[in-house]
Amino acid sequence: MASAAERFEAKVDRSGEHHLWTGSATNRGVGQIRVQGKLRTASQVAWELAHGEIPDGAVVQSCPDAPLCVHPDHLTLKSDQTTPSKRSSPGGGTIRELGNDKWKLTVSVGRDENDKHRRVSRTVRGTRAEASRALAAFSVEVQTGQKRPAPPGAPLTLNELVEWYLVFAAEERGLEHSTIVGYGEVYDMWLRDQIGHTRAERLSPADLDRAFGRMRRKGLSRSRMINARAAIAGAYKWGRRHGKVSNNPTVGFELPTSMHVARKTATPELDELLAILADANENDVELAPVLTLAATTGMRRGELSGLRRSRLNLDKAELTVDHAVNDAGGTVVVKPTKTRQTRTVGLDAATVAFLREHIETMDKRAAELGEAVGADAYVFSLEPDCAKPMRPEFMTRRMRVLRKRMGLDAGDFDATILAMRKWTTTELMDAGFNPSAVSGRQGHTVQVMLEHYSSRRRSADQAAADHLGSRVHQREI
Repeated sequence: MASAAERFEAKVDRSGEHHLWTGSATNRGVGQIRVQGKLRTASQVAWELAHGEIPDGAVVQSCPDAPLCVHPDHLTLKSDQTTPSKRSSPGGGTIRELGNDKWKLTVSVGRDENDKHRRVSRTVRGTRAEASRALAAFSVEVQTGQKRPAPPGAPLTLNELVEWYLVFAAEERGLEHSTIVGYGEVYDMWLRDQIGHTRAERLSPADLDRAFGRMRRKGLSRSRMINARAAIAGAYKWGRRHGKVSNNPTVGFELPTSMHVARKTATPELDELLAILADANENDVELAPVLTLAATTGMRRGELSGLRRSRLNLDKAELTVDHAVNDAGGTVVVKPTKTRQTRTVGLDAATVAFLREHIETMDKRAAELGEAVGADAYVFSLEPDCAKPMRPEFMTRRMRVLRKRMGLDAGDFDATILAMRKWTTTELMDAGFNPSAVSGRQGHTVQVMLEHYSSRRRSADQAAADHLGSRVHQREI
């Protein structure tokens, strides 16, 4: 039979600065272990193993930063008279049963400037023992700001399964940063509090139906529900492969029909596009160059943000698109293009002249501020030395201001940065250019181009009507 010291050591995670207790814990979030038939705190046992028997009239005080820590150097020995009350000890917590295997966890975070107790709460589902373990982890999370990894073999909640899967998906699978952010955002907003505290092994298809039914009733789009399903389905596939769960309730699950009705807008006509560019040139000197290049090249927003001077070959009237910037979730990431392919885009003489003038303007701005612009600087930047890209989200915010200024929020044509790309594709297709040439310039396949970027315009529809009418009525147009 293992000794008390061996049993104790088996439940201690010594991988970090704090040696965290991974066994059972009291309702105050303090570790506990039974020694010779008596239930004792893990802190007491840790102290005795390191320093010997605790003197009479003294108590072992837990680590102030992490109540589950049993590092001997982080424990202190104090007399009973100086021991703070359990209620005011930061990290202490309580469990209250709410019924139907539902528990409310409350953890103290100390006292405020008025000496009043401050607490945070969380609701979990499961057995009493599972709630106790959740309380212990919650206590560490509150004290350290870090989530304590579950010990090997410990049951996982859906929240834990999804959280760890997203880390795996970003670091090992290499999913796009924006994809990971999208999964996390929709999960946190619509599923974390609804079903996230359920043990992953106990999640049922009925739980999924209720959660996604709620999303449907709230009018979420199909794409948002697809992201939510992908986060959960991916987590269960990962969990099964790594032995975290044995079942997968997402198998055979079908999304409900979305009630979301998207506002349909048409690609802008030439006069509408020129009006947008004119307003930007007059009122927004940062956004105007971005929109101009977007309209003449069809580049994506992230590609415009990530364009560097070294990718311009103005003598040959062309530029190279090989990187993009993504700032989903507030984190700026420079990455390959969406299709992970490099393409060369030809430029007209007026656009070449515009780019030369823009670069000259940026150089003058830098010189006036005592800065120098490097050869590999970003073409569009708010920094004096152009060392950092103009963020895509900044472009979008400025475009919202432009739409509001022009009264286009409720317009019947698209007035976004993406509209520049749609206009370019539609204009070239209506002009009769080869679809392969157009799709190659835009950086996607012909099928994607026809499905998502080439759209029906009033002018093209009228031209089609006039052509048909001339044939039927035998008149010239």
